[in-house]
Amino acid sequence: MDKPRKYSYVILFIIVAIVILLVGSFSYLSRNQRRPMPANTINITASTTSCVTGKPCTYSDVVDFRVIVITFNRAISLSKLLRSLNTLLLDGDSAALEIWIDRNRKNNVDQRTLEVASAFSWKIGPTRVHVQVV
Repeated sequence: MDKPRKYSYVILFIIVAIVILLVGSFSYLSRNQRRPMPANTINITASTTSCVTGKPCTYSDVVDFRVIVITFNRAISLSKLLRSLNTLLLDGDSAALEIWIDRNRKNNVDQRTLEVASAFSWKIGPTRVHVQVV
């Protein structure tokens, strides 16, 4: 008897998540209020973006899409994902890439993952690399 109820909660969670994503994307600023993104890619560290624990990050750029990548210590997988993102076609929409790197239990960051993220130059828009705050 518990299994159908357990699965119904999972399905309900997925539906709520999809609705939140759809409502957020449709209620975003109208197209005429968006500013064009610079053509070149820039790397910005977390210290130049207003991100405070428990509050949403604030950005000075307005984009159509914000791709958020969360990683830990998988430099090779991150490299594959970033190469794939470089082939993305947006049909004129603007985008920004956020790469968030978590720390391990000893508060260390995987250096190879950080190097891959920092060296990446996205053709589509700006790239920001954020390292988890201690």
